Amino acid sequence: MSIKENWKLFQEKLKDAADEYHRDMDEITVMAVSKTRSVEEIREAAVCGLGIFGENRVEEASEKFAHLDPSKHPLYLIGHLQSNKVNRIDSRYSGVHSVDSVKIARRLSRHRENLQEPLDILLQVNTSGEIAKSGFMDYEIFRDSVAEIAELPFIRLRGLMTMAPFTDDEKIVRNCFSGCREWSGVLNPFVQGDIILSMGMSSDYRWAVAEGSTMLRVGSALFGNRK
Repeated sequence: MSIKENWKLFQEKLKDAADEYHRDMDEITVMAVSKTRSVEEIREAAVCGLGIFGENRVEEASEKFAHLDPSKHPLYLIGHLQSNKVNRIDSRYSGVHSVDSVKIARRLSRHRENLQEPLDILLQVNTSGEIAKSGFMDYEIFRDSVAEIAELPFIRLRGLMTMAPFTDDEKIVRNCFSGCREWSGVLNPFVQGDIILSMGMSSDYRWAVAEGSTMLRVGSALFGNRK
């Protein structure tokens, strides 16, 4: 199936999930996860109506998106950001959705001050408890970090991101998402506008919708399986 056909089918399935869990479709943004995808595929997705794109690796993203119009292909980093690559988050990036420490937030703030361009960020929280995953795991550390990060210049704290375990166990996945939603209450005094909850991917988006996700990170359901 083409990207256009996949997108239409996914929208229909998302509408079913939203209706089932009494959610408003307008509250849910779909991010196209374009890692390993070509510039041509990204352009095709944008033409179909996909409005924002998520990449996991700074090098790959910087190379591909240098050839794409920022107004039509807004770029967000959703993969782990190493300290030594913060300076690669140039004006082509609209946001970083995987900030997992005060240290990284500070470095991003200093770097974007040099560029004189603010950056939207989501904090990654590890509510699955998996050691292999990045993100804040300790609630008290997270709470204190939010207050500090929110005061940094050239950083706009917008919400949280989490990743559920790769399992078919609905209870485990939904517990991960509900934990993220509960932690988001800490952001209320610091975030202007609606808090973004980036939860759910191609395999578990229905459970994410059920638990209040406002942003889905969708790759294979749009582009097909990776070759």
